Amino acid sequence: MNTVIGIAGSARKKGNSATLMRAILKGAVRAGAHTKEVYLNGLVFKGCQGCEKCTSKGKCILNDDLTSILNELHKAEGWVLASPIYYDSVTGQMKTFFDRCRTFTIDPETQKLKPQLKGKRKGVVIVTYEDKPRKDYYHEAEKLANYLGWMGDFSKVEIVSEGKLGPRDAAENRPDLLARAEELGKDLFG
Repeated sequence: MNTVIGIAGSARKKGNSATLMRAILKGAVRAGAHTKEVYLNGLVFKGCQGCEKCTSKGKCILNDDLTSILNELHKAEGWVLASPIYYDSVTGQMKTFFDRCRTFTIDPETQKLKPQLKGKRKGVVIVTYEDKPRKDYYHEAEKLANYLGWMGDFSKVEIVSEGKLGPRDAAENRPDLLARAEELGKDLFG
């Protein structure tokens, strides 16, 4: 059975990006996957300290709420990353999470950039925002998708860049959007 882990970078568990993440995970469950939801804002974790220990030890030496999540992600076949756009970028929580994922990008033997996640994986990157669809916000999602490639063999990464979601519950009130997200999860992780 595949394991798919959703990482929400929003401060709101019921916000638009988290709602779309849950819809995708629901589709993954329909396809037979085991899923887990992680809300970064509810965790206590530090950002990367720049200590470089991950380059020689093969893992981040910080021991906090993110440690077990990174261990689970190391084994998961699917990742769903969701963040609203705040001030033209993903949230600080998501950026801090990605900084800590550096451990997945460095070969401890050579200490050079080399994906450390073994086996094929699939992913989804979700960004949501109030404005009309904008290319620069899509590019924020593309950056995260590219980072996944630095970590491992993500054979397929889908991008969901959804605008015009002003109110906090706008995605909840868009059954068409939720149905598309659920179908994406079923198709991608099935």
